[in-house]
Amino acid sequence: MTNMIEKVHIKASHVLMASAIIMIYFQLYWHYWFVKLLGGYVVNTLLPIMVLFCSFVFKEFISANWNGRLRRTIFYLLISLFCYVFLASVSIALNEDGLNNIKRFFIYIYSPAIIFVGILGLHMYRKNENIKSALNILFIFGIIFSIYVTITYSIYPSTVSEMTVLETNRGEMHGDTGAGYGIGDLVAIRYTIPGISSTTYGPLLVPLIFVGFYSRKYSAGILKYFYTFLTLFLTFCVFKTVSRGPLVSMIAGMMYLLWWKWFKRKEILSIIVMLIISMFTFAKLSFLRLVITFAAFSPIDVPYLGDPAYVPDITKDPRLLMIPETLSYICQHPFWGMGMSNLIDIQNLSFGKEHNNYLSIAASFGMLSLIFYIVFIILLFIMVHRGIKKISTNKSMRDMGIIFGAGLLALIVYLNFAPAEFHFIWVWFGLSAAWIRNCKTELSLNRNITG
Repeated sequence: MTNMIEKVHIKASHVLMASAIIMIYFQLYWHYWFVKLLGGYVVNTLLPIMVLFCSFVFKEFISANWNGRLRRTIFYLLISLFCYVFLASVSIALNEDGLNNIKRFFIYIYSPAIIFVGILGLHMYRKNENIKSALNILFIFGIIFSIYVTITYSIYPSTVSEMTVLETNRGEMHGDTGAGYGIGDLVAIRYTIPGISSTTYGPLLVPLIFVGFYSRKYSAGILKYFYTFLTLFLTFCVFKTVSRGPLVSMIAGMMYLLWWKWFKRKEILSIIVMLIISMFTFAKLSFLRLVITFAAFSPIDVPYLGDPAYVPDITKDPRLLMIPETLSYICQHPFWGMGMSNLIDIQNLSFGKEHNNYLSIAASFGMLSLIFYIVFIILLFIMVHRGIKKISTNKSMRDMGIIFGAGLLALIVYLNFAPAEFHFIWVWFGLSAAWIRNCKTELSLNRNITG
């Protein structure tokens, strides 16, 4: 009877943790359909985060029995994260006026750290099988939400504009959050989940595309073709966001997979053919936007795009115009920054946000905060990359590491285009760190056995 109760408790805890991670990763509390389902109530973003941290994690994290080598590995990550959070907290205390602002930006800084530590501390993620299950669950929900998006924007596009404005506990909420974009005669409404922007929806799909590659590799027969189709479907949705950040980050992740020779020659040829076809069909607008953007920083001429009068002048892009302005703020306040609320106020009076999370951190919290933030991210990527090299006997674990490495590189690149600190990034960071820990554990066990 006691064993049965323990099993039920474990299953219930796994479901609760999976629900919290899904809510955090997909920012479920801002989805129009979800808010409407709750009668106009927007769930506090801290709720799933604190469920993740407080219900199970604290006890498990403190009582974890790790060997000395493993403690040092995790310590390097946690100390860099702690330094970033501590320095940013000092900056907030020095620069922000009023208790509400201080509380608001403390939550902004501490929430990602809690997500990371929470996932890393979960006992269930000390097994790679459970990490694999988490990735599959995120992949499945990514497919479900993307089907909803495709139906909304392709089959019944008029329903987007017809969505009523919801009166919520956070003010008015609009369902029509897919901004339009056009070049000449090519005009499209950018795909997104109603309630969140395309700059959020696109990048959260990118790591899931790599998860699709992993699932495809370890499937056979019809199931393999099924995963191929689903992965292509997610890629299609990323293209339809017409957003530069996720496209560039996806390319970076694909290059990492090519580095590890993930694809066979026939698969590479198929990818190239499909890429060429997409360039002249559904993804034409996305590719044109990328070409125009890169042309601004190179001697490439773009008259072939059509009438120059219809080609947007990328040099007048507010996000690019804001970059030198933000750099000047960093030079004026190099140590403790100018405060995020002050930066937001100035940007609203100028060109708006520059959509670069690295610059936002430096301008808001100072260069010291940015340094430790970058150290944490680069250290995490290096640890994953080295872990892949050391794992030779367990091919499944090694391939999972390659997927985490591709996702990490994609997100590192994407942070150059990110308008804010999205929580799905930290879910991926946490799962990557859990994989590193499991690798260290397996390598230590192998040494003890062979020794």
